[in-house]
Amino acid sequence: MNLYFIISAIIILVADQVTKYIVIQKIPLNKSVEIIKGFFYITPINNTGAAFGMLQGYTKILTVISIIAIFLIIFLKAILSVNSAFYNISLGFILGGALGNLVDRYFAGEVTDFLNFSFFGAVFNVADLFINIGFCLTIIIILKEYLKKKKA
Repeated sequence: MNLYFIISAIIILVADQVTKYIVIQKIPLNKSVEIIKGFFYITPINNTGAAFGMLQGYTKILTVISIIAIFLIIFLKAILSVNSAFYNISLGFILGGALGNLVDRYFAGEVTDFLNFSFFGAVFNVADLFINIGFCLTIIIILKEYLKKKKA
């Protein structure tokens, strides 16, 4: 395994769990604290669904899907011979985020979401954010590698 992959996954997992812990300790559930007037709020909620509040109440199924996704990420890392630091970091982002939400689902039966932007209709967390960033970066990198190989 690549060091960038492992370190980025650990950083995201720790950042996710620490931010959730701090928010849970400092702000009551379902109370919104304005951080940037009219734009950004911290609003802790319990989410028994997937990212952005989808699939509410399917915690057990989502736990199984998370475990499968974690194995797929590791499998993808193993089979694709892309030695780019960005590729390894982007996969680490996805793995760290998946692990962060899996920890919540396993130990609490729900995920704590708290990042709330006025222009975005859903509340999410650090894990969700980095899963999406990592996914977008990974797709871009894989497409770039595919096009590079197709040219050659």
